[in-house]
Amino acid sequence: MSQFSAFVRTRKGQMAGLIVVLLLAVAGTQTLYMKADDQGKPSEVEKTPANQADGPQLKNFVTHAAPQSLPVLALQKADGSATDLQAHKGQWLVVNFWATWCAPCRKEMPQLDALAARYRDRNVTVMALSVDRGGAAKPQAFLDELGVSHMVRTFDPSYKAARAARLIGLPTTLLINPDGREVGRLAGEADWDSPQVHALLDFRMNK
Repeated sequence: MSQFSAFVRTRKGQMAGLIVVLLLAVAGTQTLYMKADDQGKPSEVEKTPANQADGPQLKNFVTHAAPQSLPVLALQKADGSATDLQAHKGQWLVVNFWATWCAPCRKEMPQLDALAARYRDRNVTVMALSVDRGGAAKPQAFLDELGVSHMVRTFDPSYKAARAARLIGLPTTLLINPDGREVGRLAGEADWDSPQVHALLDFRMNK
């Protein structure tokens, strides 16, 4: 019986030692990654050639593996006449779906207008596409009050275009290439006149 107890104690000691070694190894690995992050170094994922090929990254912007076709989006101008995205074919389009009741939408509108001003001579159109149910009057007044003057204004009071574009919330912004295909989209708020956005647009336009 004493020999068996000694054997158990020995096995327990061996197992305990093994567990300690494993814990130290894991802790050491975590420490290495934490140090890399603390020093501002990119992670191994960020260094992969695939991500480099995608160009500059913008938080929450989802780039499609290949540009996607869009259905015809029936829109309106301020006077109620019909228009669609095909009217801007041959240009890069930044299409921002928004509404006056959406606080993040209202916040980012001056940034989008500044983006439109920056790229107005570079074949880029920035579109404010309102989905306000009441039509053009209220969003027009809001944009006028802000002094927005560089964006194209369109309207989708029926919300049909938003559904056709598979929106899940507001704001949502689509990047569309000169062939009329969607390159990617960002669901949510962003700083649209930031260096990150400029780098993303410049890369896509020169690709």
